Amino acid sequence: MAAVNEQIVYQPDDRPSHPISFVHGFQDVMTRMAAMAGTTAIVAVAGDQSEDYLSWIFFSALVVCGIGHILITLHFWRFGSGYALSIATTSAFITVAASALLAGGPVTLSALMVISALIQFVFVSRLSLLRRIMTPLVAGTVLMLLSVTVIPPVLRTLPNLPEGSLIATAPVLGGMTLLILLGMRLFTSPKWQQYSPVIAVLIGCVVAIPMGAFDFQKVIDAPWIGIPAYPISEFELNLGAAFWAILPGFVIVNMATMINSISDTVIIQQVAWRRPRATDFRVVQGAHNLIALINILAAALATLPAAIGASNAARSLLTGVASRRKGVYGGLILIAVAFLPKVVALITAIPRPVLVAYIVFLLALLFVQGMSSVVRGGLDSKKAAVLGVSLWIGIGFENGWILPELLSGTLETLLSNGMTTGAISVILLSLLLEFISNRRRRLSVAMAASSLPEIDEFLTDFSNGASWNEASVNRLRSAGEETLSCLLSQQGEGEEETGKRLVVSVRRADDDIEMEFAATSEGGNVEDKLAYLSDQPQIYDEEEISFRLLRYYASSVQHHKYHDIDIITVRVAQSS
Repeated sequence: MAAVNEQIVYQPDDRPSHPISFVHGFQDVMTRMAAMAGTTAIVAVAGDQSEDYLSWIFFSALVVCGIGHILITLHFWRFGSGYALSIATTSAFITVAASALLAGGPVTLSALMVISALIQFVFVSRLSLLRRIMTPLVAGTVLMLLSVTVIPPVLRTLPNLPEGSLIATAPVLGGMTLLILLGMRLFTSPKWQQYSPVIAVLIGCVVAIPMGAFDFQKVIDAPWIGIPAYPISEFELNLGAAFWAILPGFVIVNMATMINSISDTVIIQQVAWRRPRATDFRVVQGAHNLIALINILAAALATLPAAIGASNAARSLLTGVASRRKGVYGGLILIAVAFLPKVVALITAIPRPVLVAYIVFLLALLFVQGMSSVVRGGLDSKKAAVLGVSLWIGIGFENGWILPELLSGTLETLLSNGMTTGAISVILLSLLLEFISNRRRRLSVAMAASSLPEIDEFLTDFSNGASWNEASVNRLRSAGEETLSCLLSQQGEGEEETGKRLVVSVRRADDDIEMEFAATSEGGNVEDKLAYLSDQPQIYDEEEISFRLLRYYASSVQHHKYHDIDIITVRVAQSS
């Protein structure tokens, strides 16, 4: 029977009341706003820009990310995900964005963002070609790297407090916030856990007032309503040497952030439902197509690039709320706050130790979720080696332990980020695993029931060549037949005559044989169907017979759906 995640109170399709949705929307964006304020300030200062520019990019970043918050909860054509995913400016772009501002000002930065967005459209459209890279091992490792590389710099900001604060303020506020979060996680029901972030932060702020750690003056000085001036008066783009020197690094950073967010977009599909679902890569494609579109809007508004936040899955696990409605409210709050500088000041005045404790708790949950993703994908000795080496390469570069004297300039910018180096490592090692594994044999046939004899002969020849006994050969042939039946049952009437092709590939996987059926088809996810049938006591119609038989013959089934292709991977164990 499929495991049920009872921590989830509201699934994506659920519609909690408006007050509840508002609270959770606010919880999702409160820390994002504080982080965005810091990121925009650093970029403006490092890029030698004025205070007016800083005011504008923070204002427009809030508006752009608010619009993205709302749109990503939808699913229209090939845009959007249907999930509540947070969108925010990210610190990953600080160095390249500041370099672009120094080289040519806001216009140069906007041009780089547009080019990167167009490249991202192409990358996302071909995501199915990278399916052997975006595996549970890669996704899980990237999430674990995110936690172990982000927590140290976050902890270093713990003592950042207003002048006059008591010496014990940081450990008291941070420890108390963490204990509230942990206590509510351990000793309260999911009904109360969903409010743990706002309760912990609110108590932390109240306790901070007598300790002198809450900066009221910042809130008092801020105006109630305001719209900054647009910073670009003339659009003069200089495509000189400096522009082309920055472009590769900008694109690489954009791809690195996308790989990180792909991991979170995969994981959110597994944790947002009470009954876990198979990964639908059309959701991943739609989410990142929308991010590319949002970044073109951000370029037009002369602000910084946006990306999908990396802790969406962790927040859903913490609060038990994954409803799309909270995403809409989060977006509306961002847009409203953009026009209310006093509210921005109130949120950014939250004491640093309180924010640090909350972020560390989220990242701890994210680390465990990444580890769970790796285990669910199958962790053998080879994958364990890849995981361990990649983690320590990322940690080593992040802390400057690996060849610090040889890294300088652009190379230092790229490799000093442990998340980037660790992600590159796990991807390259995963490709090496794929290369040294047994070679695949392929067969291309028409997507039709008439192709079954040809597929059957192909599977029989391969399994006989692997010295399988007769029972094992028959088991493989039966699994192949039922996989084809499942694919054909997903098609609409008359689709067999449309000329669609089916590519069947097989290879040895240790003592098993792995089949991959790649085709273009419509319909639901076979993996989800199998999970559903495991909970049903009887067969309800003839169409379910193939799914039940496939579940019987196969040791594992994975179904990945993309916009351009469907891929079912079936693993069959050798019979004794």
